[in-house]
Amino acid sequence: MASMSRLIRFVALLVVLGPLVSVISASPTYGNSPPPKYPYASPKCRRPLIRKDWRALSNGEKKAYIAAVQCIGNKKKAKSISGIPGLQTRYDDFQGIHSVQTPDIHWVGHFMLWHRYYIATYEKTLRDVCGYRGAQPYWNWTIDNKSNKDMSLWPIFNNHTGFGGNGPYVDGENPFAVPERSGGGCVPRGPFAWPKWSVNLGPGASLEYNPRCLTRDFSRPMMKWATQDLVDWVLDVNTYADFAYRLENVPVFTIPNVHGAGHFGVGGALGALGDVYASPGDPIFYLHHATMDRMLWIWQKKNLPARLYEVGGPIAPFDYSGPNITLSFKVGLGKLAPNITLAKLMNLQGDTLCYDYE
Repeated sequence: MASMSRLIRFVALLVVLGPLVSVISASPTYGNSPPPKYPYASPKCRRPLIRKDWRALSNGEKKAYIAAVQCIGNKKKAKSISGIPGLQTRYDDFQGIHSVQTPDIHWVGHFMLWHRYYIATYEKTLRDVCGYRGAQPYWNWTIDNKSNKDMSLWPIFNNHTGFGGNGPYVDGENPFAVPERSGGGCVPRGPFAWPKWSVNLGPGASLEYNPRCLTRDFSRPMMKWATQDLVDWVLDVNTYADFAYRLENVPVFTIPNVHGAGHFGVGGALGALGDVYASPGDPIFYLHHATMDRMLWIWQKKNLPARLYEVGGPIAPFDYSGPNITLSFKVGLGKLAPNITLAKLMNLQGDTLCYDYE
């Protein structure tokens, strides 16, 4: 009788829960955990890192990030593993691999996806090698550009909770006629001032060990290109190839583009960030490119899942009549990370990457 009673209660329970069981079965499930809010996330990405704007971090979080960057720039704590002669630190490794691949990763269809992989690998290195517990921050320069404040007063350039400001003005060559350049000398204060911080590669494509100070050369007219209106223009396209083209645009200093705004608004003619090969010598590089990665993700999310499977644009720089990249096209970072297909870089919460933007 007892067993019959338990059977009756079990059947009754099934009647009550039947509709609920049907709903649960129809929903995506990932092991024993509830499905993530993002419906296209991989089961391998259960707890994505959340990348935030620099100004949204607490002072403690800002200092932790800066300490991790300084750590991978210390050859005693983070010795070079790239195998490229002349490199001393893990930070040098990233600057070096960017320099080596520069001729192949700009004004091409895979520009943003290569940099997406590059930034994610840098983020992983900060965490794995130097114990950083946070995510890679980004810099929403559109907010700063709404302000009439001098650039040196922007939070990202704070000497205590930021990356230090402009260098003093020095005369020098200005081959691209960067307008109203205002610096060019060594960043005088902050966590990346000499000798606390050393830029070891460059200028240009040189991989020789060449320790020197970090330089900045603010250009307010160039920085003013980094506006929400221009971001919206980049996003207002239907194909990946058009997005990639608008993001980099053409390399002239009379046509606005958001990529050039960050590089030459901060780096000008004589600053590290304005050096196409050696620009990662300025740690702000990684926040600037994280912002553009965020732009790509915003564009992708406008039409999911279709835009997890769409790429386009030239394989060779400016070769718009030549072959286009495909999802099977491979990119790599030398000894820093293995070669992988672009298909594995399309989803921020896929089997390879695991992060999101706030």
